[in-house]
Amino acid sequence: MKKALFISCFSMLLAVGQLCAQSESSPNALAFRWTWDNFQYPIAQKFDKYDYTSGVELTYIRHLGKMLNLAVPLKLGKAYLPLDDQGTVRNAELIGSLDAVLHLKFTKPEARFYPYLLAGAGLMSETQNDWAMNPEFPVGLGLNIKAFPNLYLSLETQYRFDLNENRNQLQHALGIWMVLGGVVEEEKVTDRDKDGVLDSEDQCPDEPGTAKLMGCPDSDDDGVADKFDECPKEAGKPALAGCPDRDGDGIADQKDRCPDEAGTVELFGCPNRDQDGDGVADENDLCPNAAGSALNKGCPDGDGDGVADFEDRCPDTAGPASNKGCPELKPEEKEVLEFAMKAVQFETGSAKLLASSNKVLDEIAKIMQNYPEQKLRISGHTDSIGEADDNQKLSDRRAKTCYDYLVSKGVPSNRISYIGYGESKAIGDNMFAPGREKNRRVEFEMYVD
Repeated sequence: MKKALFISCFSMLLAVGQLCAQSESSPNALAFRWTWDNFQYPIAQKFDKYDYTSGVELTYIRHLGKMLNLAVPLKLGKAYLPLDDQGTVRNAELIGSLDAVLHLKFTKPEARFYPYLLAGAGLMSETQNDWAMNPEFPVGLGLNIKAFPNLYLSLETQYRFDLNENRNQLQHALGIWMVLGGVVEEEKVTDRDKDGVLDSEDQCPDEPGTAKLMGCPDSDDDGVADKFDECPKEAGKPALAGCPDRDGDGIADQKDRCPDEAGTVELFGCPNRDQDGDGVADENDLCPNAAGSALNKGCPDGDGDGVADFEDRCPDTAGPASNKGCPELKPEEKEVLEFAMKAVQFETGSAKLLASSNKVLDEIAKIMQNYPEQKLRISGHTDSIGEADDNQKLSDRRAKTCYDYLVSKGVPSNRISYIGYGESKAIGDNMFAPGREKNRRVEFEMYVD
């Protein structure tokens, strides 16, 4: 009778399974299994086929992910329940259980052999204790063997730990596992570009490629997939992102300034041509025939002031770049030039120097001798008293008088220039005497040409 019932149920579920296979994809499954329980083995630690009793199981399975299922089995059957720790039993009692179990999967469900581990928790009830609920914790393993696209032969073994004494049990199950609607969509085996590489492993699922390149095409056949190839139309080297290197210097031709001559990375692929041996390639050396430094673009700096000799107005005397490589005047020397603007005096309305002016002009001559590379610009100015034309001429003559005096003291004339501005560049208010006094002046400016 039991055998006939099992065959009938199996045939019915097989037919339903084939109908479900035609429906849309679903993450759900059902399992129907015959179970065999043994409560004696945990006590006696030996097998006896007469200790087993049978039952039935109906399980709902929910796909949670590629490696995890949730199963909810409902089981009914009879069992020889121990009355004590000696294994004493009486007639078989009716038992039932409801569990929540997780399956840890080791292959995709579409595989022919589909093994899994299981663990969970549940409640068992028995007539012997007036259907009292016993908490249980099943652990075990299972194996599904594909028979049809949506139907598996299902085997499972559990060891169930019960919190009550003498209720641990060993349980086996055999039956069928039916996927409702086929394999879950995300786990379907597809190959959209028909290149023999499954989409799940194909880095270019919409372009036919090769298995060697994870399904990606390689137009120039250099072993570098087009999506990673910086030169997809020219065969190159994998180490250079698929680009060629004609001179073999390890620099791709597209980045090599000398693609037909082996060179160095520092020189952008060009050979180290350095006539003066200063470490600066000739193509970057502003002075290729005179050894210099990279700081000065290959040019020498004789006085070591950071200004290359060809730009240095004082190549033998150190000075800042702001003064074209020439030394700057000392603070006290600058004060002399500023003082001269007030100290150089003339007779009223005349270009004749007062004797008191000689001392400061002598000091300016001495400063000029200390800075032979520098030049002096003399500019004469007047107040606005009188005609503007007369003032212009007077300022010219006074500037010329200072020029002549310095030349007479040995300052080369080619190092001095003079000009008069008349009343055009006032620095004080000509309405008042103090302002007019400021405007009557001669300015002295030293500079590097």
